[in-house]
Amino acid sequence: MISSILCFFETFQTFFTGLLGFTGVIITMIVNANHQTKLHAQKIEHERTSLRMAIKSELISNKNTYEARIEQFNEQSEYKNALIQNYTVDHIYKTLLDKIGLLTEEEVESIIKAYLLMSDLPYRLRIVVGTENIGGFNDEFIRLKKEHLAIATDLHKGFLPAIINAIDSINRNID
Repeated sequence: MISSILCFFETFQTFFTGLLGFTGVIITMIVNANHQTKLHAQKIEHERTSLRMAIKSELISNKNTYEARIEQFNEQSEYKNALIQNYTVDHIYKTLLDKIGLLTEEEVESIIKAYLLMSDLPYRLRIVVGTENIGGFNDEFIRLKKEHLAIATDLHKGFLPAIINAIDSINRNID
């Protein structure tokens, strides 16, 4: 009986060795694939977190600027003009725009709305003040006269909630 079992294993020794080796290779491939999947998920999550933090920083900077302008425009001063930049601070947003799909639908919607409004502000102010009140070497400043400050304040106050909403949207998704 034992000799017949040994004879059977001796006859099919190559088959059993190949089966055992092949099974080991398959198991190793499955384990490696799972490991690579986890690494990829961690990389995506890291990119998502980095994207959130970078855009949040830029949005906070813009929010602080809007709040400071509102305060400045409301101050009574002997000065007759205020100068504000004729461009939007959106370098981080533009640089990372191709990765915005990593964020949730709510975040994307609120971030895009905030940046669209922020980019629209200089255009609206230029319409209000006219082209003769744009200056600087490359037209980088808009001069607001006293009669324009109330409209500028209203525009800033109107756009500020969208910026705050985008920041809040990001904060809700930070781990």
